[in-house]
Amino acid sequence: MKRDVLSEEYYDEVCRVVGDAVIVLTESGHDTPREMLATLLKQTRLKRGDSDREEQRVLEHAIRLVKP
Repeated sequence: MKRDVLSEEYYDEVCRVVGDAVIVLTESGHDTPREMLATLLKQTRLKRGDSDREEQRVLEHAIRLVKP
């Protein structure tokens, strides 16, 4: 995914989500390989299936960004 595809504000939100995932995994004593990040983001997307469409789009972009 190229950065210029997303607005700067949207890109920042996607990066925040990825950063939050890294922090959660690190605090839990896990390493943060791309596969682990993608798995955590996918699980989050499934658990928040009823959340607003914008949040789902941010999670989907984040998954594509870190997917190996």
